[in-house]
Amino acid sequence: MDGRVAIVVGGVLLATGGVLLGALFGIFAFIRTNRLEGRLRALEARVDRAGAEPAAGPPAIAPSAPAVAAVDPGPGPAAATVAPAPAAVAVRHDLETQIAGRWLNRVGLTAVAVGVSYFLKYAIDNDWIGPSGQVALGILLGAALIGAAPMLIRRGYVYFADGLTGLGASILYLSVWAGGSYYRLFSPTTAFAGMIAITGGMLAIAIGRNAQRVAVIALLGGFLTPILVSSGRDADRELFVYLALLDAALLVVVANRAWRLIEWPAFLFTQLYFWGTLFSTTARTDTLVYASVFFAEFAILPMLAARRLPALRIDHAWLVIVNAAVCLWAYHGILWPEHRWALTGATIAIAVLHLIVAQAVPAVSTGVAQARLLFAGVALSLLTVAIPMRMDGRWLTFAWAVEAAVLLVTGFRAHVGQMRVLGYLLYFLVVARIIAQWPDATRFLLNPRAATIAATIASMAAVLWTARAHRDQWKDGESLLLGLMSVTMNVLALVGLTAEVSLYFRPMDYVYDYADRSAILAEGLTISLLWTLYATALLVAGVRFRLAGLRWQGLALFGIATLKVFLGDLAELSGFYRIASSVALGIVLLIVSFLYQRTVKTEKAAGQ
Repeated sequence: MDGRVAIVVGGVLLATGGVLLGALFGIFAFIRTNRLEGRLRALEARVDRAGAEPAAGPPAIAPSAPAVAAVDPGPGPAAATVAPAPAAVAVRHDLETQIAGRWLNRVGLTAVAVGVSYFLKYAIDNDWIGPSGQVALGILLGAALIGAAPMLIRRGYVYFADGLTGLGASILYLSVWAGGSYYRLFSPTTAFAGMIAITGGMLAIAIGRNAQRVAVIALLGGFLTPILVSSGRDADRELFVYLALLDAALLVVVANRAWRLIEWPAFLFTQLYFWGTLFSTTARTDTLVYASVFFAEFAILPMLAARRLPALRIDHAWLVIVNAAVCLWAYHGILWPEHRWALTGATIAIAVLHLIVAQAVPAVSTGVAQARLLFAGVALSLLTVAIPMRMDGRWLTFAWAVEAAVLLVTGFRAHVGQMRVLGYLLYFLVVARIIAQWPDATRFLLNPRAATIAATIASMAAVLWTARAHRDQWKDGESLLLGLMSVTMNVLALVGLTAEVSLYFRPMDYVYDYADRSAILAEGLTISLLWTLYATALLVAGVRFRLAGLRWQGLALFGIATLKVFLGDLAELSGFYRIASSVALGIVLLIVSFLYQRTVKTEKAAGQ
């Protein structure tokens, strides 16, 4: 760089520094004037109130909040100690603080950044500053902004200091990127190392200041670094190692600060990079290692957060569930179907890791207790999924049903409503899968169809039993979902039993013979009796446990069975089968009617 360029660069630095210092002094003057005017208005209001009070009588002493000492930051007479009126304080912190303290901060920073950018562009277009000068100027300006923040914090302007720190970090990232990837002044590896150093320094500043905004900016810059320094070559190993280190730094942050807006952006960026690389390159065995590392980091993260929080947050609960699902999806995409045993073992391994994490800390708080319950529920779900992986696809329905039950039962016990929503959605998929892929069966009762339906019904019964014990947790509309689940459970049971009856009388190799209709007639009679008995069981259970839903389901099924007998059996059956169907239905209806009336009479007598 010759002497003229050096003079120009020095002049630009001085001009830029002058602009920033002028802006800072202007803001300080505005804030100081605003504070002095506020104190003057408070003093005038106090004098007016004192003049309006009657002079006679002893002064009434009222308890008051401690006075706030308003100290003039500049020279001049000291201001009196004034306790501002609560209404004025509330208004100032509600609207004035938002406008003057935050909105003007953001608009001002944006205006300065835009103005400096136009100035630099003008200087570059006129060849005032070369590539080296541009990069050097950006690095010096970013470092100066970050270095000026502590001075502002000491004067009480924390929010403004965080904004300048974020602006300085952004300029540093862009400057290092320009030097390494755009102008090629140094290697991309050097630029990569520089951005890592910037990210680490920003995270250290964020933890030291307890500034979440700075941490968000640091993580955003850290996750944008691979894009900024990308050279187009295949470097997925280096990318995964970098992401693992960045997520490890996130664990340090979460272990020291209970912040929001940190975990989910990091998780989403990590998964975007991982899946983008996985789809663009051939999956290798070491890809499983990286997937496992990412899973372990984001499995530990909610546990660390639970140690610092009084209760488990909803976003952490979702992170546990989604993290396990994404990891299992990655394993499935790489190992299925050639390596089923390896997939089963990996699924069991991540389930065991959930159990280990659940027991990593003692249950000394509500947050940790809820986290342990959540991890245990996810582990049980993963173990349930691992069982049928060596079997055919239809057994996945069985696994999903058990997993949905685990999510709902754990959601009720851990007081996590969002977890229950996922369980309801999973049950919807289970029922849709059973209907869409209704499996054939060759063996009466001992077949996959009967086992899948039985598992689904048992899991729903467990959920309904648990929900009844936690009625105080029901959200709006959840009673309707549980009622639909009860109806679905009984419909599945009735349809499954009817299918098994048909299979018994008409096996897969059955050939219809019009001369010998005994199997068809016996099947029709048995189905009518089955529906009648099932309706009776529903009605009795509804009366016994005082569940109106079950009683109405039983009555509805009695109506369907009656229609079948009078409109179907009496027309299609003949001889003994027709008589048995009609008489059996009539006797059962009479018995149920008598018992129901006796129960109602007993309850009325007890009520009197």
